[in-house]
Amino acid sequence: MSTLLFSSIWIGILILLFFLLVHINVNLKKKFKFSTRVIISTVLGFAVGIVFQSTLGMVGAEQVPDVIKNVTTAASLVGRGFTSLLKMVVIPLVGLSVYNSIINSKNNENLKKLTGKSVVYYTVTVAISAIIGISVAMLFNLGVGMKLPEGMEAWTGKGEYKGLVDVVVSFIPSNIFKAMSETSVIGVVIFAAFLGFATNRMSLKNPEKIQPLKDVTSALFAVMTSVTTTIIKIIPYGVAALMFDLTASYGLEVFKNLVTYLIVMFISLALVVVMQSINLAIHGINPFTYYKKAMAPLILALTTTSSMGTLPVTIETLEKEVGVSSPTANFTATLGTTIGMNGCAGVFPAVIAIMIANMNGIAITPVFLISLITVIALGSFGMAGVPGTAYIAATVVLGGMGLPFDPVAIVFPIDSIIDMGRTAVNVNGAMVISTVVDKEMGSFNE
Repeated sequence: MSTLLFSSIWIGILILLFFLLVHINVNLKKKFKFSTRVIISTVLGFAVGIVFQSTLGMVGAEQVPDVIKNVTTAASLVGRGFTSLLKMVVIPLVGLSVYNSIINSKNNENLKKLTGKSVVYYTVTVAISAIIGISVAMLFNLGVGMKLPEGMEAWTGKGEYKGLVDVVVSFIPSNIFKAMSETSVIGVVIFAAFLGFATNRMSLKNPEKIQPLKDVTSALFAVMTSVTTTIIKIIPYGVAALMFDLTASYGLEVFKNLVTYLIVMFISLALVVVMQSINLAIHGINPFTYYKKAMAPLILALTTTSSMGTLPVTIETLEKEVGVSSPTANFTATLGTTIGMNGCAGVFPAVIAIMIANMNGIAITPVFLISLITVIALGSFGMAGVPGTAYIAATVVLGGMGLPFDPVAIVFPIDSIIDMGRTAVNVNGAMVISTVVDKEMGSFNE
């Protein structure tokens, strides 16, 4: 069968899939909850992608790359368009949310408590995540007998870890417009915070003059929230397209060569979710009820593999479904896209470090383990604004432990699969911490 004909048939199938999704999400929306429709859409995208992979034998082997490119490009119109819409609202939503929260806050002391509690929880949970990753990797003897495939090049990395002091300084935006254009969330949060505190000071001196600004800000925030809600409604279409793109491009073959690594990573990530759930239970929050309410952003994180891209949905869900107050949802969840990421900065570098240590015959002593956990916990604060977060985290940890980076190339073929789990764990960690911190602050509404 010719490339053009095969591609045309599959593009037609994708169009039919789109109309099926429209039927499910428009005509059947009263029958199925939103989270259920997201799950159905994800499964459909996955299934159709696998079927596509299984039919590639109908074209010549030399035509397969072109066919995959043609069909996935059509799907990316929806998938990439959806992720672009999410990224579009991140900066205005977060900036307005933080500013609006501060100028309407009656007690600035709460902000100090919120910051302190959030940072402590992120630090502790990323350390526990590292311990979990280390334990599971050691249990499976990950890395023993593994070798770097011949001819495989190591990942060279993007960006550079500058150290804690330089990273903290880099949070402060020298140009707010540049920070906004580069989606530097922490920079926007800092600017919005300074602007908010300045507005409050001016309000004490001249409340009549500042009140119109507060009214306009509240109105803009309401409009921005409405825009976000509209975008959230198309999540089922976006996740279906993204899941199809993933499975159509890689199929199931990518799983076969690294079974042990996959098992270690997924068990570790699952145990981190258990740890996060225990944190909820300790604070008197029913984990099952929480996950029912939090399903949409978690599925979105799986398919977009972007904590930042998921942020608008995360904040919206925390406020409207979980019951977290607006100040906590906006501040703590935003902070979680840059520091203390349980999956990318906790589990992943821990597992990789044990794997490489075993590959090189390095003794894993108590001193080695204590040093590894310490480096991971401290290094998790230096990830903000750095491309390739998980691999930069690995670079920091391996460099700090004196381990080579080249063997990481072994896991490259399946990284897109692992990244789905890492991102979901990152987002869940941020949501759980936002929830428990809000509960401790006394503003949580179950």
